[in-house]
Amino acid sequence: MSTPSVISAVQKLRSLLTPKEKREWLSFVGIALISSALEIVTASVIVVFAQVINQPELGMKYIVKAGLEGYVRSDQVVLYLAILFGLIYLVKNMISAFEAFFQNFSIQRMNYNFKKEMLKRYTYMDYSLYLTRNSSFGMTVVGGDIEKVYSTGMPALAAVISEGVVFVCLVGMIVFMDPSLFGFIFGIGGFVGFCIYKWFLPMFYNWGKHLQETALLSTKNLLQFFHAFKEILLLGKQDTFIEVYHRISQKRSRIQAVQTATNTLPRVVIEVLFVGLFVLTISYMSVNYDQPQQMLGMLGGYLYVGFRVMPGLNRIIGQLNNFKTVIPSVERMDQEYSTAFSKENYVNVPGLKFEKNIVIRNAFIKYRSADTDALKNVTLTLQKGESIGIIGETGSGKSTFIDMLLGLLRPYKGDILIDGKYPVNSPQWHKMIGYVPQSIYLTDDTIEANIAFGVEAEQIDIERLETAISGAQLSTFILKLPDGVKTIVGEHGVRLSGGERQRVSIARALYHNPEVLIFDEATSALDNATEKKLMDTIGKLSKVCTVVMVAHRLSTLRDCQRIIHIKDGIVEEGELQHEKKA
Repeated sequence: MSTPSVISAVQKLRSLLTPKEKREWLSFVGIALISSALEIVTASVIVVFAQVINQPELGMKYIVKAGLEGYVRSDQVVLYLAILFGLIYLVKNMISAFEAFFQNFSIQRMNYNFKKEMLKRYTYMDYSLYLTRNSSFGMTVVGGDIEKVYSTGMPALAAVISEGVVFVCLVGMIVFMDPSLFGFIFGIGGFVGFCIYKWFLPMFYNWGKHLQETALLSTKNLLQFFHAFKEILLLGKQDTFIEVYHRISQKRSRIQAVQTATNTLPRVVIEVLFVGLFVLTISYMSVNYDQPQQMLGMLGGYLYVGFRVMPGLNRIIGQLNNFKTVIPSVERMDQEYSTAFSKENYVNVPGLKFEKNIVIRNAFIKYRSADTDALKNVTLTLQKGESIGIIGETGSGKSTFIDMLLGLLRPYKGDILIDGKYPVNSPQWHKMIGYVPQSIYLTDDTIEANIAFGVEAEQIDIERLETAISGAQLSTFILKLPDGVKTIVGEHGVRLSGGERQRVSIARALYHNPEVLIFDEATSALDNATEKKLMDTIGKLSKVCTVVMVAHRLSTLRDCQRIIHIKDGIVEEGELQHEKKA
């Protein structure tokens, strides 16, 4: 089975880089070239060093070539060569250390910048598309695939570039020293490279694909386990979830074990290859040189190059394997980044004002996964300052209507406009809305942080906070708490009752002083007394706000000016008093 090439994956990665990041990658190559030049100089000094030790008379020839005649005595050549070797080696390793820090800091900066950009693109995701996706998928992309590409794939690629440049330059030096070795080295290297390309790299790609799949399944299983913890305990299904996770983890562990073990094979092969080449080189030079002394300089260079290239080549192959493993994540990252999370889903309307009405004309809504319309031919006008009640059976289309009003679901036919000109799918409209959903999400934080959701602790407006708490009928409850508004509510508000969670949600909506308040069955978990107090508050708010309420109980909608009935996706208007008599 053919697998995507390293080159195609590199091209995809390059397309995801900013111009500045592309320049940083060019600087990686530049630093690698400097390191390679110093490696060649070091190897050359060793060759000269070995020759001078064996044939001291050669020292004067090198002094003359260097233009140092009269400054350096022939008996000092070895000393100066040793000092030169040490200085070059020190500078080379200082540059290597700088290269490592520069590469890793640059790559990690690219990492968090790309994650930020990916999350930004997710915020432009069409809501109807969001409803079709599993939440664990996006988490795996950001926390798994992107992290793996930048923490494993990018450093691997940088190492391949750095070590590859050094490898080519040093092998080129050996060939320059004895061109007749070129065909021999090229033949052996070409054969090993073909075997790696043909058999090794595809294996690592397939393992990477399986690791990616098991990571998604593992995340999905863990989310289900912790989110449904209560139900799992009550149903006694602990062993079922543990067994599923065990199977996934076992499969993942086996792949990782085989991959890690296989990664050690190139080192063994390279060491055997190096020793074999060394023996063959000595044999070759023994045939071509009359005296062993003639071989020492070249052997010294060969040994240095060999001991430098051997671990470098092992790293190149190992890092290529690592990068091949990451290619499935590169593909998913590229595909996810290229998905149409368009800014056009939400239109920027800086001058938006809600002064008259919201007009819905012949609107049809359909979910991506559905064959039938969720809302059919809706035509309705909501006046500013009205309080409107929405009622209907479960599944009739009430929540769909609210999502359309919020600008999250767009009609595929018809339109919905504010004052006849402004679209509802805009951030400016969202800022005017206080929305209280059926199911509230509370962070594992304080009550005040959950009410002032998304506002930094030091920027919370205390006066607004107190007004919102009072309006949501939370004052008495908070006064009884030892830590007051600083009380931690737990993940998903687990330390609060259902009614308390809903009141926190209502306070959150009130905190931002909205022009429009939308309650999507937000009082269903409240007792009658609390609901009555809250409805009195909402009644007062309806004098300054437009209020839309979805409810099951008609009593909840008693103060609404109009009632809208939704049945099977069809919207009809009616009078509350008529419904009461019925």
